[in-house]
Parts: sequence; C-alpha cells; structure tokens
Amino acid sequence: MSDVTSSVADKVIIRDLSIEAIIGLYPWERVARQTLLVDIDLATDIRLAAANDELQDTIDYSAVCSQVAVLAQQGRFKLIETLAERIATMIRQEFSVGWVRVAVYKLDVMTQVKRVGIEIERSGPL
Repeated sequence: MSDVTSSVADKVIIRDLSIEAIIGLYPWERVARQTLLVDIDLATDIRLAAANDELQDTIDYSAVCSQVAVLAQQGRFKLIETLAERIATMIRQEFSVGWVRVAVYKLDVMTQVKRVGIEIERSGPL
C-alpha cells in the first residue's frame, strides 16, 4: 500500500502554545523560566478521522501540547534552536508524523520587537 500522506496536504495546526522553559545564554535567563510561544504544523491524512469522527484516527493535539510543555519544563536550553529541534524530533517519534514545522518565539527580549523566533521543518527518516 502506498503512503497516502505524501499526496495529501492535510495538517493539524497548533498556534501560540504558551510554554515555560529555562532558556537563554545570559546568567539572568538561566535562573527563571521564560514564557515562549510555539507554533506547530503536523502533516497527517485526516480523511479516516473525518469519516469515523473518532479521535484515535487523527493526531490528538491536546496530547501534542502536553508533551511539548513537559519537554520544555524538563529541559534547560541555551538556544531556541535546540528546543525547536527537540520538539520536532519528539513529535515525529511519539506521533508518527512524517513532516512537522515548529516555530519557537521568545517574547519581549528586545525593546523594539514584540517577539523573536526561529522556524524549522523536518521530514524523512529520523
């Protein structure tokens, strides 16, 4: 059977997930948790879930959010790039997703900008 997700453009979309993490290079950033925002897109074929109206036939976005929050809280990161990479890897492993896009934003780190961030996309074999 061919992989139908490669020909389907369906996504589960999570926007502005608020998480807490120890993150940053400066000593003052290493002592208190900062609030970060995370956006996630997960490629999946939703046709079976739409037909059956059953959660087990799709990606449980609540479970994704919970696991991302736990990952962030348990780690200590210097760079948001590291956190984004770990989020993408965890999602691909735990939720059997072939393609993921993760954006991580730090808030109010510069007076002239509301938020700064990075965005990565990962696909293919782990």
